[in-house]
Amino acid sequence: MDDILGLSRAKPDGSAQRIKDLVRRRFGLDDSATLMVSELRCHEDGCPDVETVIAVMGAAQANLTWKIAKPMARIDAADIAALSATERA
Repeated sequence: MDDILGLSRAKPDGSAQRIKDLVRRRFGLDDSATLMVSELRCHEDGCPDVETVIAVMGAAQANLTWKIAKPMARIDAADIAALSATERA
């Protein structure tokens, strides 16, 4: 089945869980915060071919969302360390 929305399925390499763990450590989030990590493909001019969207919901602070212009597999601890607790995508 084609992925018409550009949403990818779970990555078998564990990238999503690795990113969630990095975000939890970076912002001191406990298990009550829900994290979502998605890799999206963009077909519009001016946007990256693939970007990773990270969302935190239900944390003590406001809900947060970030976009990183890289596939999940290429995101590292430095990318997560650069995220701001007040930034919104």
